[in-house]
Amino acid sequence: MSLLNHSVQFYNDDMFLTQSVAHFITEGLRGNETVIIVATAQHREALQQVLTPEQMAHDKLRVFEAEEQLSKFMVAEWPSELRFRQMVDGVLGQARQSGPVRIFGEMVAVLWARRNTWAALRLEALWNKLLEEHSFALLCAYPMSNLSTDHKSVQAISRFHTHVHTQ
Repeated sequence: MSLLNHSVQFYNDDMFLTQSVAHFITEGLRGNETVIIVATAQHREALQQVLTPEQMAHDKLRVFEAEEQLSKFMVAEWPSELRFRQMVDGVLGQARQSGPVRIFGEMVAVLWARRNTWAALRLEALWNKLLEEHSFALLCAYPMSNLSTDHKSVQAISRFHTHVHTQ
């Protein structure tokens, strides 16, 4: 069993998120960790602008497209636990062979933006279940523009995380 290390970053500004994720990546690579990024096309492109070419080409950095990864385990707009485990276990298992792992993921934010909030919360729960079995750091991010103004969304999301960061 690992200690749960599941953080969330709520943000208003894409550049703020890009800088936060770039810091997350840089710290991981400095610590000789494998860093897995599952981001939207927009944020992958932004990261390419702020990270060095050496960081982007680092053999311990693995970058995936969020929509593509979601398509591997979503069944009728709901995350299949079996398919999720198969997808993540493959990537995580390979990454863990070379030491500690940290993951930044936007799949939950993609689901939330689609207004599939229950599926996003289910995916958060699946990540937590995986974190109970394997040790890795996980950072999620949600744009505040997709969340309700009454803060119920923030509260619902926050309960799945051990660390909550706001811009």
